[in-house]
Amino acid sequence: MKKILLPIILLLILFPTIVAAKTTTVNLSVPFTSEIPNGKWVKPWNNACEEAVIVMIEQYYLGNKKSYLTKTEAIKLMSPLFPIEQKLFGYDSDTTIEENNTIINDYTGFGSYIKNDPTIAEIKNELASGRPVITAHYGYDLHNPNIPWRRGGSYYHVMTIVGYDDAAQKFITNDPGNHATGLDYRYKYAIIMGSLHDFDHATKTADGPARVLFTTPKLAKIAGDPTVYLLKDGVKHRLASSGILKPHGWSWKMLKTVDSAWLDSFPTGDIQN
Repeated sequence: MKKILLPIILLLILFPTIVAAKTTTVNLSVPFTSEIPNGKWVKPWNNACEEAVIVMIEQYYLGNKKSYLTKTEAIKLMSPLFPIEQKLFGYDSDTTIEENNTIINDYTGFGSYIKNDPTIAEIKNELASGRPVITAHYGYDLHNPNIPWRRGGSYYHVMTIVGYDDAAQKFITNDPGNHATGLDYRYKYAIIMGSLHDFDHATKTADGPARVLFTTPKLAKIAGDPTVYLLKDGVKHRLASSGILKPHGWSWKMLKTVDSAWLDSFPTGDIQN
């Protein structure tokens, strides 16, 4: 037995990093755009952090591998969201987590659901599983000198967390309010968690509860099973047939093969016709 243990002990001494290797950094390839793709802080772009985040994550789920969206691409993708918001809510700025959840599930190529009072571990688990997280903040508490806050404004800000670095104790974000350096912008865990606040229409400021959106692919299946599900607002719905994709404006690009345990964790809703 001692002859067996001796080489193992020597390996532990000489090569300690080989044992218990663990991933402590995740950085998802989510293409970036700022909320002002034309570079000008004018309406409606000066309050378009929500739209920018939605477009970035949709492109990620559709397989766009680029680091940046071009100005033309970003404007083309973001522009249709403003009239939808005006029609649904009567405004296109300071949309809450719940309102953004509606836009995502009903009008985009991915899904989402609301998570109240998320923990650092829960957010990191989503990221390690390849799913970006949308966060809402009282933006002034982010202490980002690159975001030009308007005095007397709501200070509401939305961004997407795309990764984390445990060694630095920082989340990696695509921050659309940071026009020049928003790609992979890093915030301390404590800064992100301490500034989480949804927008409150009653007070007209970002002093609501800590809420985020966990994101999902629009369509999902597990390996070896042809059954396809629509993921909408945290519920899975089996598709009645592949023939319903086109009438709904969906495509096979939205389909991802996912972990069976993760898919099973969602409650089952009505069959999607």
